[in-house]
Amino acid sequence: MQQYPTILPPPNLPDGTIVPPRSEEKENNLIRFQAELEFIQCLSNPQYLHSLATQGYFAKETFINYLNYLQYWRKPEYVKFIMYPTCLIYLTLLQSDQFRSRLSDLGFINELMRVGIKHHETWRVEKPPTKDIPKSEEKKEDLDNNQAHDEDEG
Repeated sequence: MQQYPTILPPPNLPDGTIVPPRSEEKENNLIRFQAELEFIQCLSNPQYLHSLATQGYFAKETFINYLNYLQYWRKPEYVKFIMYPTCLIYLTLLQSDQFRSRLSDLGFINELMRVGIKHHETWRVEKPPTKDIPKSEEKKEDLDNNQAHDEDEG
């Protein structure tokens, strides 16, 4: 028996009315969505990829086709649900026979983990420039405006 993710019933509406239960088709689609989302995010873990390689999944044509099918997660309406974007990088790399064959090598897995850790140690989110004028420039503009005003009067 396959274990399905826990799907909560739809919440009540703001006015308190009870929402009718989902149709069986909608419920099945939600279960599939959650299962595929969970699986694709697991691909961001090199140890999980190693486990798949040692179990022989990458030798199965059907599994490779499934990985190709998962490319739809790159579309904007789906990618917004992904919390570990590294999984999309590995999904691309998994299309390569050479990459898949190297995943059974524990040294290669350790290198992938080292590179990932190094990336997260040095990665920074740069704040976008603000549209507000910095205080130092604001004071300079005030001085310029006052000088221009004084020159007009004098």
